Amino acid sequence: MDGQEEDSIDVLRRALREASGHVQVTLTLSRRSAENILRLLEAEHGSGAVVVPVKEQYTTTEASNLLGVSRATLMKLIESGSIEAVKVGTHHRIPADELVAFQRARQVSQERAAELLTEFSSRSAAGFHSNVTFRASVQGEE
Repeated sequence: MDGQEEDSIDVLRRALREASGHVQVTLTLSRRSAENILRLLEAEHGSGAVVVPVKEQYTTTEASNLLGVSRATLMKLIESGSIEAVKVGTHHRIPADELVAFQRARQVSQERAAELLTEFSSRSAAGFHSNVTFRASVQGEE
């Protein structure tokens, strides 16, 4: 990171401290930093984004927090082979690329489930309304 980029970061920090709504600043960034920011904004606009420190391996506690599952659930995923882990002594470490792969697979699965649910719902609603009639009963007629 060069001096100009460090100055831009300071400008952004000051603007964030002083603003309560939108923040407008002019930054000078390296091409790589600008590309990273663009990817972050695109991800946030799509399905959401979370910024986390990049590490090669995560503890089970860190990984469970990143995935939004309990540590016990993460251990079951490791034991079933759904997530690969490395043993370091008696502890498990989960490679970062495993977490990313699992999150992507989970997102694809959730999107597919939502599509199927929408399809089922639209077909069921049409069939339900055409096959059902309601009748009011008066007490004693049953």
